[in-house]
Amino acid sequence: MDNEFASTSRWVTVDGVRLHYRLVDGPDDSLPVIFTHGGGPGSTAWSNFRLSAAPFAMRHTCYFLDFAQFGDSDMVAVDGPVFSWHARTLLGFMDALGITQAHLVNQSFGGCVAIRLAADHPERVARLVLIGSQPVARGVMQPLALSGKHAAMLMSDYFFANGGPSQDKMRTLIQRYELHDDAAIDEENLRLRYEASCNPGLRALFEQSGAFGEPEDLMPLFARVQAPTLILWGLHDWFGGIDVPMLMVNQFADARLHVMGNAAHHLQSEQPAEFNALALNFLGGYR
Repeated sequence: MDNEFASTSRWVTVDGVRLHYRLVDGPDDSLPVIFTHGGGPGSTAWSNFRLSAAPFAMRHTCYFLDFAQFGDSDMVAVDGPVFSWHARTLLGFMDALGITQAHLVNQSFGGCVAIRLAADHPERVARLVLIGSQPVARGVMQPLALSGKHAAMLMSDYFFANGGPSQDKMRTLIQRYELHDDAAIDEENLRLRYEASCNPGLRALFEQSGAFGEPEDLMPLFARVQAPTLILWGLHDWFGGIDVPMLMVNQFADARLHVMGNAAHHLQSEQPAEFNALALNFLGGYR
């Protein structure tokens, strides 16, 4: 896959933390869209959603935000519950840029942050799109894969085993954990993810006890999520079964679930045309 669509790289400081984001201008008469990324090695909002930039920018100004500890944002320790910390920073990002309300489109970890923000500040979130998000401590009907012995060392293995990060290790990680079809790997995304994973500041965080924050279970907050929500799930998502998104559909105020049969955890990368059409239709109020 290729995407020549350009973005502008910018920074903003929130509570002393310098956050990087990419901006793609769009129409002024619609709400902006903020894209947030997953928690895998080298993840950034641009690498996770670059194939959505052109179609989304036809209707919305788009912000692709790197959380602290990711991309070109500051490599600082997270203090306290992890999703709450990042949600406060996301709120500060919106305040700093004068964004009173936005649609949030989120991959995995980013979706958990967005749920926390939507529960705490419902007036700031118009519509919510979640992809493969696991905002619970455990599955309803089966354990979450990330808490099992086969994935518990995923991050440390990538960064420290067998010589540390490499493009071959990143390729294997993306194909094994994020895609259903190995051939669907996006070579530009692979390059971006690998380069972002080589940040020495990120490696240094592993040497600080508790630098990545405390685990946080958001299930008690589900009933407080008032924003209309579209939950997207890959049938072959390795990180968890359909029980978690069904729980969210049942408890959020206004949610619906779409399952893609030929996709896994990064369905917007495997099936970009289908994802873009579904998400844009939803954000537009089913026009």
